[in-house]
Amino acid sequence: MTDVVTSHSIAAGYSEAAPDYDAAVHYNLEGARRLVAALPDRGYRRVLDVGCGTGAGSLAMANRFPSVREITGVDPSAGMLDGFRARLDPLGDVRVSLVEAGVDDMAVADDAFDAAIMTMSFHWFPRKSEATRRIARALAPDGIVAAVLPGRGVDEEFRRLLAEVEPPNMAFLGSFQAAPRSLHQMEGYLEGAGLEVLDLWTERRLRRSTVDAYLERMRVVAGHLGRAMAPDALERNLTALRARMEDAAGPRGFEYEFCKLFVIARRPG
Repeated sequence: MTDVVTSHSIAAGYSEAAPDYDAAVHYNLEGARRLVAALPDRGYRRVLDVGCGTGAGSLAMANRFPSVREITGVDPSAGMLDGFRARLDPLGDVRVSLVEAGVDDMAVADDAFDAAIMTMSFHWFPRKSEATRRIARALAPDGIVAAVLPGRGVDEEFRRLLAEVEPPNMAFLGSFQAAPRSLHQMEGYLEGAGLEVLDLWTERRLRRSTVDAYLERMRVVAGHLGRAMAPDALERNLTALRARMEDAAGPRGFEYEFCKLFVIARRPG
């Protein structure tokens, strides 16, 4: 019997991977800092971090904007919130609050935050239009929302190999179709939530990695997708996938393109 991948299994998967998260996704941490560096220069005091993970985006906010006094981290994964707390606790002059919840059921006040950030989390929200509207309501008038997430064509070289492997991991394959967003899609979510887009752009980078390091990144960020397969089928899938990746890798490692999409918008005052 095939299990359904649920929000609970996503949270459980990230909790298991939390101790290894920062080391496996250092590019994501750099992306969070680039997003924050692009924000309008304002006196942000109250920050909401949705799908906060281990807190790289929130730390970047506190480091860039000395005005920050309150940060609320929201994540359904208890393990990720533990990492968030460890990263943010040294900020003695900033009040840090943790909310263990998804975006749909987060208990945060409306009209309360000067900025809301999402760093590599938006693509996991199951109802993206509703999630965008919920985040927009949490912003104070003239508040800023900013996100970085996978863009169309991300990891396409890996996806092609994944599609050739038997038995197929349909949840994993489906995520490559459903999760990444285009610029126009993001514009639609934001404008549909009554937000004004200030900036919207993509970065596309050529990367090379050892097969081991690449598969470790996938385990950390998407290991929950393996829960949709029986353990023996998952083992066969990963063995076959590793073999195809080793065959495809050149002398400098497995080569792929990664696309990040960045967006900055405001709630009209």
